[in-house]
Amino acid sequence: MVVVTGQNKVSGNPDDAMSSSDAEDDFQEPATPTATQAGQALPLLPQQFPEVVPLNVGGMYFTTRLSTLRRYEDTMLAAMFSGRHYIPTDAEGRYFIDRDGTYFGDILNFLRSGDLPSRERVRAVYKEAQYYSIGPLLDNLEDIQPLKGEKVRQAFLGLMPYYKDHLERIVEIAKLRAMQRKARFAKLKVCVFKEEMPITPYECPHFNSLRFERSESETKLFEHH
Repeated sequence: MVVVTGQNKVSGNPDDAMSSSDAEDDFQEPATPTATQAGQALPLLPQQFPEVVPLNVGGMYFTTRLSTLRRYEDTMLAAMFSGRHYIPTDAEGRYFIDRDGTYFGDILNFLRSGDLPSRERVRAVYKEAQYYSIGPLLDNLEDIQPLKGEKVRQAFLGLMPYYKDHLERIVEIAKLRAMQRKARFAKLKVCVFKEEMPITPYECPHFNSLRFERSESETKLFEHH
């Protein structure tokens, strides 16, 4: 048994004693913390992209030029492939975008040559254009049916004050009457009246913009004397 009573005491076994020189040899200076250990991330070099870029968009493969992806500077794709952000790659080296790729071909066709999708694909492509923040494509799609009709409809509803509030109130009343009568539906009579409205751009700018988008014959329907 070895009993230590003080810093200057050693054990009775000479082999167990450590000389001062051995202690000095075993002592190591603490490692100097690196920039990463100190909580400061080392700067990463800008990611380099080839001139022809292979893409994997949600499991669908595409190939396009780097200049195509950078066509419009204020879009998400231009920012992603600017070199400022890290883009992961799949096992085959394709740059991966975690998004459904069903309509990504339509996005590329517009970036390449300004081609627009067919009418039945307009709504879906519009949603993708919103995600990728492609303003020029959004502007073009809004002038195509069915989005054009929806745009005019929303502008017209904007002329009706409290339209949504009134619509919600009508639905609530219809539900209440149906419950009271234990019926699956209820009928309501809605009275709609026309009110004289200003058409100057200062008094009603939304109405004025809608008015001048129509033909001359259609415009007369909105004028009052």
